[in-house]
Amino acid sequence: ASELSVDAVVDQLSRLDLDGQQVEGTNSVAQVLAAKYNSELAGTTDAEQAEVSQWMTMSARHGPAERQVFAQTINNHLAQRTFLVGERLSLADLVAFANVHPYMASLSSQKRFNVSHFSRWFDLIQHSLSADALAKTGIQLIEIDLNAPVQPKKQAPAATAQDKKAAGEPKAAKKEKKEKKPQPAAKDVVIVPSMIDLRVGHIVEVAKHPDADTLYVEKIDAGEDELRTVVSGLVRFVPIEQMMNRDVVLVCNLKPAKMRNVMSYAMVLCATSPDGATVEFVEPPKGSKPGDRVYFEGFADGAPEAQLKPKMKVFETIQPGLFTNDAREAGWFDANKKFHKL
Repeated sequence: ASELSVDAVVDQLSRLDLDGQQVEGTNSVAQVLAAKYNSELAGTTDAEQAEVSQWMTMSARHGPAERQVFAQTINNHLAQRTFLVGERLSLADLVAFANVHPYMASLSSQKRFNVSHFSRWFDLIQHSLSADALAKTGIQLIEIDLNAPVQPKKQAPAATAQDKKAAGEPKAAKKEKKEKKPQPAAKDVVIVPSMIDLRVGHIVEVAKHPDADTLYVEKIDAGEDELRTVVSGLVRFVPIEQMMNRDVVLVCNLKPAKMRNVMSYAMVLCATSPDGATVEFVEPPKGSKPGDRVYFEGFADGAPEAQLKPKMKVFETIQPGLFTNDAREAGWFDANKKFHKL
């Protein structure tokens, strides 16, 4: 029973016709198959089912940065756990395994050892599935060594004839080196959502990008002296008439970026369905006006960074935890799976 669900998950099916019922979306397909063939895979309580759904959605993020953050999230979560949800194998483990397989294959032995809980979990899941189920989906077993990699010993270079000749000659006295002043230890920076400058914006103008069919160029009132120019890849998802005169949530402290020769000075915050087919705006709080700050519950007192430093990867660290709940409210899940409403 679980093998059929695994096949569907690993194949990343987006649509399924089952007993006359049409199901769309990878997560929905996996859950329907689990309900039909092995209901425990989807969770045995409402809380477990919600957590399974959350892990599946989180694992569907694509891109190297997201995969690295997700692997670290799993690693932290599994420090004293065996499976992602509860005490048994679930769809959360199967979907996450399928999605991180290419990432695990790309890691060196040292990097796998650095996320040992993640690697241990991956090895357990791949050996929990039959060889036939993996073969049908084109997934190959990855050899995981959880022991610390052996570092090769450095060999001293062989002495040359010139070195041997010089060995008997007295060496010139070396100049005394100046003592280096001890550098203060770098402080660990804890990345929190309040570092992101979220503000209410109002779209005043919008037009198609002159050099890109999939991009809009908007002029947005963010409560400042001048309108912000923002480039958004929303043409395939939102008709231009629905872009005009609407309130949005802006990420205002990303580093400005040139997008097809047009500088963009913010990013419009949107929510995407698990299958990527639907994109909708995150709605600002009711009664808010352009320029009002937007924050996650529990992080109202933190001050946002003036501009996010790319090397710190603040947004990349927070972004995998951004979701909407069953009430379609936007928020952020912390490492303990607590939901902080926007």
